[in-house]
Amino acid sequence: MASPPNLQNLPFDAPTDAATDNTRSSSARVTFTPNTQSMALSPTSISLALKSPEGIDCYGNERQALAEQSKFFNNSLLSDVNLVVGGQRYYAHKIVLVRASDVFERMFSSEWSSSGKKDVELVEDSICNTVFARFLKFLYGCHIKLNIDNTLPVLILADKYNVEDLRDVCITFAVSYIIPKLQLKDVFHVWFQYSTKCYHQRLVTACVQALAEKMDEIIGSEEWEAEWLNLEKDQLIEFLRSSDLSAKDEFELWEATVKWIQSQAHPQRMAKVSNLTEVMEYIRFPMMTSEQLCEVESSSLYQQHPELFQKAFMLAYKFHALPLTKRANVKEFMSSSFLLRNYTDLRWDKRLQVSHYSACPKGTEVGFRFSTRASSFPAQTWEWELKVHPKGYSAQCEDFRVVLYSNLILDQPRPIEYYLSIVDRDQILHTVSGKKNFSKARYTTDTEMDKKVTVADLCQPDSPLLVDDHLILQIALKPVE
Repeated sequence: MASPPNLQNLPFDAPTDAATDNTRSSSARVTFTPNTQSMALSPTSISLALKSPEGIDCYGNERQALAEQSKFFNNSLLSDVNLVVGGQRYYAHKIVLVRASDVFERMFSSEWSSSGKKDVELVEDSICNTVFARFLKFLYGCHIKLNIDNTLPVLILADKYNVEDLRDVCITFAVSYIIPKLQLKDVFHVWFQYSTKCYHQRLVTACVQALAEKMDEIIGSEEWEAEWLNLEKDQLIEFLRSSDLSAKDEFELWEATVKWIQSQAHPQRMAKVSNLTEVMEYIRFPMMTSEQLCEVESSSLYQQHPELFQKAFMLAYKFHALPLTKRANVKEFMSSSFLLRNYTDLRWDKRLQVSHYSACPKGTEVGFRFSTRASSFPAQTWEWELKVHPKGYSAQCEDFRVVLYSNLILDQPRPIEYYLSIVDRDQILHTVSGKKNFSKARYTTDTEMDKKVTVADLCQPDSPLLVDDHLILQIALKPVE
């Protein structure tokens, strides 16, 4: 009589070596899922699970199963419905269609199928007719080949029939491989228009990021004037929400927004105060200079609707009035209105980004050279460098460290306030500030950001301190009087 198998040697999901994992991936696998988290993975608990009514989860080879199911694509064997698209007939199986799409489920409900006809004609956009076979095959095998020409038509079908898995595949492919390669006009007229109308936020963000580098051109050239003035309100807001915009300063964005509002081709924009309220919320008034704020106050738009601006202006003037070391303690200064964009004008502040944080080696240094205004007259520049140690200063020191250097040999001491922040898309997360007298002998200062943020905080899965695996910093400097 054969002896019973040793339960400890069964392929339960427990730590195994690579050889075991490879063997399991090409055959069946068994997943042991205890009913309580406290139950240990032991022979006793496995025995209890074997005798329990629930049992142990066991799976076959999913990839092989999908490959076998793919053989039924456009196959008359057991086909119970024919889909007619653009004059082309496809043999299909209702169970596969219904499993993949709730739209097909409603379509093949008893009310729809009472006629008994086997042929069902689907009316698609002309660009979708040529890719329908690919779309249908994905429903059978969860596999598709995409390129720069067919991704959008496939996405349109995925949206129409609410095939969530395929939708995610198309968006991921477009964000990774298509948007970065396209001409900006194509990004704007094709992908940005479609994604904003279908509320694909990840795709919208990718389009805005692609267009953001040329924002000066988009809002300032005749070539882009029609596109800018014909933006819908929600599309304009998508731009104004972004900190990636590359523009001279916030005042330039204000002027472009006023031009959009006062467009003679769209008189309804000025007529509805709600339009103005929504749009003005995304102008970052604290990022303007005091002189620019005065110009805004003198504008006809401000004069007509002062109530829309008063709260934001009080906060902006308060922001400018306080020393940098005081700003760090004001909770009102943590919102998106206080996030820097990629301003190109010479300023006292700068937005910086450590890209692909997870790929940074331990002990590495990332340096950012930037220029600010000088306190002297005539106008000069001061040169600085911010050195970031994303995963530790060295093999022995694993603290997250940010150090500020003055890159000029100074004849006179330079007393400076600094204000350094880690930010995300919507708010300032952590801030440190201080004062430093830079000189020939003391031309560097440790910002002590490590007291607020640790490497462990940054390295945790889906760290809230990172934006798409990028660490975003902003620094402001100010001479001490």
